[in-house]
Amino acid sequence: MAENPLGAQSQNPTTYSPDILYPIPRWAARSLLDIDKKILMYGIDHWQAYELSWLDLNGKPQVAIGEFFFNSDSENLVESKSLKLYLNSMNQERYKDARKVQEVIRGDLSALSKSEVKVELFSLDDCEIGSLSRAGRCIDHHSPESYAETPDQQILKMSSDLVDDEQLYSDLFRSNCPVTGQPDWASFEIRYTGPKIDESSLLAYLCSFRQHQGYHEECAERIFRDITQACKPQELRIAMNFLRRGGLDINVYRSTVPVTSDSVNSRLVRQ
Repeated sequence: MAENPLGAQSQNPTTYSPDILYPIPRWAARSLLDIDKKILMYGIDHWQAYELSWLDLNGKPQVAIGEFFFNSDSENLVESKSLKLYLNSMNQERYKDARKVQEVIRGDLSALSKSEVKVELFSLDDCEIGSLSRAGRCIDHHSPESYAETPDQQILKMSSDLVDDEQLYSDLFRSNCPVTGQPDWASFEIRYTGPKIDESSLLAYLCSFRQHQGYHEECAERIFRDITQACKPQELRIAMNFLRRGGLDINVYRSTVPVTSDSVNSRLVRQ
């Protein structure tokens, strides 16, 4: 098995290197969060790759934008630096066409995650950026009375009022890589039905992750669990759109109802 390259100096591979991909078992974080036993959760991890390049059969460089969709039920997620190095390992490889590259990536990522991964490649002319705005109401104008230094679901408050299909978002989320300590920035969205969540408390709760160390997926699932337990929504969907790093951005979707690749957001303005 490959070693985790995160936090270590790594040489850029010069030949195709699928063995460099590093799996992270999802159960490790979920067992600590006690999610498998108590929380109904569906989801998708949507990765966008902007530095994807290879050679055609004549040696001419080709470029594309890639989208990778991992089901949250897959056994493993992929460590981001290892994915960047893996994609870089294709830079000097020759392939018949983009379809062949797509097949190779799909096979390697599916083997790593132990689940079918959807892979799509787009030429720069065919790629549609789409809307850079979001539905819903921004909560960032609120000024919570206090800010906790660690995540705590007790920060979350709700009222006796019921809401039907409310959508809220914040651009103030920050967490930190558990290996390097580097900050990870994200926009957070929530869509829910049930007891009305106090917006100021939701903002304070999101800000409590500012010094927390956790992978993107773990942070999203911790938030999903905490809102589920503290606010008792009848239906809940969250999205966390993390900013690009190393040519990759990661977008994590968790929901009480099934999620499909067709329902994910377009690229946001900071991505």
